[in-house]
Amino acid sequence: MTAVLSKCGVALQLTPVGSTVFAGLRARDADAGVNGLVEYFLAEGAAGAAAAAAAAEDPRLSAADGFGVFAIPLPHQGQVTLVRALDYERTQRYLLTIVASVSSGTLAGVLAVRPDRIQAVDMDSLDAPVRYSFLSGAPATYADYFAIDAATGAVRQVRAVDTAVAKSFDIIVKAEEDTATRRFATAKLVITVKPVDTSPPTITASALEGFVDENAPKGTRVLDGDGAPLTLAVSDADLLTTPFFAVDEAGALVVDEEKLDRDPPSPGKFRFQVVARERGGPAASAPLSLAVALRDVNDNAPQLPHLPPVAVPAGEGRRHVVRVEATDNDLGENAEITYSIFHVSNNGRQRFKIDPQTGDIETVGKLSAGEQYSITVQATDNGGLLSQSIVEVQVVPGPNTRSPVFEQPVYEVQVSEGAAINSTVATITAIDPEKDPVTYSIVSGNDLRQFTIGDRTGVLSVIRKLDREDLTRYQLLVKAEDTGGLSSTATVNIRVTDINDKNPEFVNDPYSFTVREGVEGAKVGVVHAVDADEGANAVVYYSVPDDVPFVVDAMTGEIRTKVALDYEKKQEHRFVVTAKDGAPDPRLATATVTVAVQDVEDELPIFHILNYPARVPENMPDFLVTQVQADDPDTNQQVTYEIRQGPTDLFRIDPRTGAIHTIRGLDYERESQYVMIIGTRENPGSKPGDTTRVDRNDIPPVFTTVPRPVTLSDDAPIGTTVSKLLATDSDGTAPNNKVRYELIGRGKAIKFFQIDSDTGVITVRDSLRKEALTEYLLEVKAYDLGDPRLSSQVQVQVFVRHQTTPPPGQKGIAFPDDTYTAEVPENATAGTLIKALTIVNGPSSPNEVPLGCNITAGNDDGLFAATISPNGRSCEVRLQRGELDHETSTSYKLTIALQTLMGLIDPMHRTSQLKVQVLDINDNTPRFIFPEDSAVLSHGKYYGAVAADAPIGTSVIQVKAEDADSGPRGAVQYALVAAGAGAGEGADFFAVDAASGVGEAARVVAALQRAAGLLAGVERLAPRTARAANGSLELDPAGTDVWFYLVDPRNDSVLERASARVQRSILSPGGVSNITHEVAMELAAAATVVGLHEPLQEPVRTPTTAVAAVNWDVFPYALIVIAVVILVLGVAGIVYICISWSRYKAYKERMQRMYVVPRYDPVFVEPNLKEYETQVLQMSVPLDDSDSYNDLQLDFSSKNHAFSLDSVSYLTKDHNEDSIGQQSPASSEAATTARASSVVGAGLSDPMNAPDPPLLPGSFSRASDEDFAALSASATNENVAFREKKDYSHLGFSYLGDKNAVETTTEL
Repeated sequence: MTAVLSKCGVALQLTPVGSTVFAGLRARDADAGVNGLVEYFLAEGAAGAAAAAAAAEDPRLSAADGFGVFAIPLPHQGQVTLVRALDYERTQRYLLTIVASVSSGTLAGVLAVRPDRIQAVDMDSLDAPVRYSFLSGAPATYADYFAIDAATGAVRQVRAVDTAVAKSFDIIVKAEEDTATRRFATAKLVITVKPVDTSPPTITASALEGFVDENAPKGTRVLDGDGAPLTLAVSDADLLTTPFFAVDEAGALVVDEEKLDRDPPSPGKFRFQVVARERGGPAASAPLSLAVALRDVNDNAPQLPHLPPVAVPAGEGRRHVVRVEATDNDLGENAEITYSIFHVSNNGRQRFKIDPQTGDIETVGKLSAGEQYSITVQATDNGGLLSQSIVEVQVVPGPNTRSPVFEQPVYEVQVSEGAAINSTVATITAIDPEKDPVTYSIVSGNDLRQFTIGDRTGVLSVIRKLDREDLTRYQLLVKAEDTGGLSSTATVNIRVTDINDKNPEFVNDPYSFTVREGVEGAKVGVVHAVDADEGANAVVYYSVPDDVPFVVDAMTGEIRTKVALDYEKKQEHRFVVTAKDGAPDPRLATATVTVAVQDVEDELPIFHILNYPARVPENMPDFLVTQVQADDPDTNQQVTYEIRQGPTDLFRIDPRTGAIHTIRGLDYERESQYVMIIGTRENPGSKPGDTTRVDRNDIPPVFTTVPRPVTLSDDAPIGTTVSKLLATDSDGTAPNNKVRYELIGRGKAIKFFQIDSDTGVITVRDSLRKEALTEYLLEVKAYDLGDPRLSSQVQVQVFVRHQTTPPPGQKGIAFPDDTYTAEVPENATAGTLIKALTIVNGPSSPNEVPLGCNITAGNDDGLFAATISPNGRSCEVRLQRGELDHETSTSYKLTIALQTLMGLIDPMHRTSQLKVQVLDINDNTPRFIFPEDSAVLSHGKYYGAVAADAPIGTSVIQVKAEDADSGPRGAVQYALVAAGAGAGEGADFFAVDAASGVGEAARVVAALQRAAGLLAGVERLAPRTARAANGSLELDPAGTDVWFYLVDPRNDSVLERASARVQRSILSPGGVSNITHEVAMELAAAATVVGLHEPLQEPVRTPTTAVAAVNWDVFPYALIVIAVVILVLGVAGIVYICISWSRYKAYKERMQRMYVVPRYDPVFVEPNLKEYETQVLQMSVPLDDSDSYNDLQLDFSSKNHAFSLDSVSYLTKDHNEDSIGQQSPASSEAATTARASSVVGAGLSDPMNAPDPPLLPGSFSRASDEDFAALSASATNENVAFREKKDYSHLGFSYLGDKNAVETTTEL
């Protein structure tokens, strides 16, 4: 129903279009549900009525109909919006007619159209508006009941309709775009009218819902929820129901149709109304709604869909392939489906798994790209019904969409500069999300090739020696790339850490300083050393020996005097300053310092000899005992000698010269020894040197203790005390009782140890690691200063315990490889270098640690020797004796072992194998080989025989020689040379094959030689000859006659058959039996010996003579007749050939002038398609002989420029000159086929209407460029022509010259 509403609203003049001006529309309908849904729309009102109403209310206001100015875009909301701009000066008031309608009752609203609302889409990009309208319909009164919104396409019922009018309406809806072209489309709308009962019902039922099995037979009762039949009680006998059910006589609801199906698309529940009507009367009961639900029966098997082939990426692990979902039209338990895999092709049953509940198929094994599997999936319901479907699975390479990912973008690592070659720096790891293998490489930063990375492992290692002092940091860019080419990079920052590999270096070494004498602690100078290492390894500490009168500041290097220097004692001091770095295993450097002492006059005379031993005979007055001498270090020397102690009554001294004489004779029996102390007046002191002593030396020094063996570690620093020895001298006076020590040692002891001459302290002099010795025996000598000098010796045994370990990061001294190979010619001389085996992790200098190598195995003959190279970096294997022989031994396998301190060597790579291949040289002469069977008889000769009438090329004998050399040097070539008198003549008749030595295909019959004791040779093999019964000779192909000869080795002559030796050894019965037996034993079962006999000859027969008479008078005439006949036949043949050739030439010229103008038949197709014109080209090719046909070879390949498609253009009827040179149909995607011919004449522009006159030779003209310009290229590909003429003379086609009208023909 429809209601007109009256409302009032206000809108401003500047209100934007689209603004809502009124939203208060409310209309109510007492119906429920969709029947109470109200729709609002504007209706066009009377403009005059609106104006009159406005004038009556206010004459100053002008009013107008608001239809078209306002609109309700949302019918169910009732919001009034502005669709056009307002102008207050023109219209101050609008009147709107609003209609509210409902979708049921007298009028219905917007119809619900299924499956979707009516909507047309314009595929153009202009997005023009679409207008909807009804084009036609049935019945014809459809427009009275329905209308369509032209803008939205909403269909509206405008009038109530009854089933008496029509059961349904078929309406054609037209959608037309609002453009000048007015393009449109149509669709069919079907509107079904449902009947509505209006009479009040009076009917009851036992239940409002019933149940019945699907597929129940007709007549089956419908039961209620309690299992009782559903019955209806009506007040009228007439009862209307659905056609699927009926009411029986008892009032029970029964099935009225066979095979009711619950399964879709059939309804599972039937809802219908039952109405009771009076017979013949209009009264009826109110409709009673019933619902009958069909109970499910398992009568449907699960249905599996047909799945397209599935692509699965290659790889391992569990991955989802596809989900298989089967449908079962049954319900409940009957529709529960279980999935399983029935079969998998290609033996792939163990590679796939299916979830029995969800149907998800996934991989459980490794799949490789390129594999294909057919998976038969089975779906089974609880009732056992099943169906199968096949899933095709193709394994494709895995998707490569994500590049490898490094564990961290930047790696900060450290590596020691002493890292060994191939040592690991870091392990770079990248993981590919697709689980593809990752390949590693260094992109940049490795310009010095110091590092390498494992392409599969990502292990970054050192391949060259690092030096922190050259470069302290490296920044490498490492790339990880998967198999698909995707990659990512990571930065590896490598900091090279320092090792103590650099010695301190003094600046300005050597040093020279000057200092005044007599000043203690005076500054002498400063030394300075630098160390290229870093950290503690670069801190330099200075030191000087303790026995020098100087001290040095350990940090600054400043040198000062430790005591007051004495110029008179020493004018120049030379000592060594040691600079040592701060590493735990320090490295050191030394510098020589020379200090010149400046003289100061402050010295006293001193005695350098503190004891003067002397012998004086008794009873000798004024005898010169000895002469003492004191030195004054000052420049102005002044010494006065005097006797301070001693018998001055017996001795006197010259104060100037220091000569001591006896005053009177001495008595030995009274006093055997006198001691005097001599001094100087200038030096009154009593210190050593101030005086000297004169006495007698007769007691040697004696060691107070026996030294025990001493054990030291090999890392004992220089200066370490080994032992302290003490010896005493029992002489009463100095210098006879002054003891000094000296190390005389044995072997290398004095190189590594030293002894303090004054104190007897033995110290380490040099690093004990430089030698691998573990025991030293030191010889220590103690002597006094008397005259004569007396001494004694003692031995000190020192054991060295080597505990050396390689530096951190190194594996020890070793060979880098386990095996080496070298080649040496067999004529190599002694001292030849065979191989230098590199030593890794060796000492930086040759003398740093002891190092050696030797051959431990494989050198039984002593041919080789191994020594360390001078630079200590390799082990050189040299030939010790030049006695190699390739023929004796082709190779040697040597085991090389390193020898050094046990702690410094890598035990795993201490030894290495060196295989020495001895190369052969041509040092052996060939040697002839004689058969073993004839070696005793031949005496170093070959024997052969040949028949006197043998043809040239007959094989005589085969010789054989061998050469002990190998390869090409062992190849033997044969030649005949003069070996004695008469040999030259033989060379004129015989030749030898240079390669095989074959002069005969002869075979040595060993059995003959053993039986006869002679040299035997085979002359020839022939079919067996036997004598027939009539005495003639017959050939037996089944047997073989062996013709042989015998040679007497004593005189090298061929024996005659009549010789006694042949008769005795061969032809005698015993000889025949022996030879037959030997040959039979030699041949075994291969053949049977028939016998031994002399050559058989045909019997001599007397010839029969026959004479034939010849008539020599007739013979010349017969020859003349035959010659005349031959001449006549020859002339006739020549004439015939000439005539045939003339005819052939005429026919050929006629065919060259022949040409037929083709007819062009147009072909028309549909008007909206392209028009094509077909031309038939007839080629006129003159006939030629068979040779010409063989010469005619057309080449349509791209190499033959005569048939190039680059010159093809397309000609149209448009005469568009700019279109010449379009793309060839051969290269165009839209090209189909076309025939191409050259244009014969410029006047053939209309080939359809051209007549067919006979054409005369020479009436054709060559198409000019203007003719082609008259034609134009066309995209329709109607005609094809070649624009330029080609030269085919190089192909031999002379008839394609300029005078020929047909230029080119071909077919595309």
